[in-house]
Amino acid sequence: MASGTYVILFLTPYFLTDSLDDARFLFTIPSSIIAFIFLVFFYRRISNPSNPNTFILRRNKLSMVSVTSIVLLPICTVIGDFQWLTFSIMNLAFYAITAIEVDRYLYFLENNTRLYEVFAVKRKKREEFVERKIIYEDLTRREIEVALSILSKLSYKNIAKDLFIAESTVSKHASNIFKKTGVKNRREFLKRFRKKT
Repeated sequence: MASGTYVILFLTPYFLTDSLDDARFLFTIPSSIIAFIFLVFFYRRISNPSNPNTFILRRNKLSMVSVTSIVLLPICTVIGDFQWLTFSIMNLAFYAITAIEVDRYLYFLENNTRLYEVFAVKRKKREEFVERKIIYEDLTRREIEVALSILSKLSYKNIAKDLFIAESTVSKHASNIFKKTGVKNRREFLKRFRKKT
């Protein structure tokens, strides 16, 4: 499909006009239009989060910076060969993605008290008290996000919307979280882990 697009949008105009600049322009315009349409849909998708806490709002803003930077790349091609501009825009996208990951890590650290109970691994010492120990590797990063959202009493539908995943995927993550934390369902999970948050 990509090669067909290349032939139709670049090679054909090049052979018809015998101009590399015209071919580049005709190739870039449809790509730019599609990219801007995607940007509009992406903005609509993230502009009204159901759980507008500061973490979600920061993540959405940084996501917009990153996606907008990538969408602007075809426009840079039409403008001309300004490598400093292209590199600056591309670096901005990578910095925004890096900031998202750093912010996610800091968010987990800020919620360490909640995480301690949620991600505890139980060990039974014969008939003694059950010890709880934090082991982040026991849950995936996505399961951590879902667990924190469940603790915030969000519905699976709202969690799916905030994390840009299907509701059935949230349900699957929740099921894995319940197994790993030794509870049967959402109600029991909230009862056990929300009381100390």
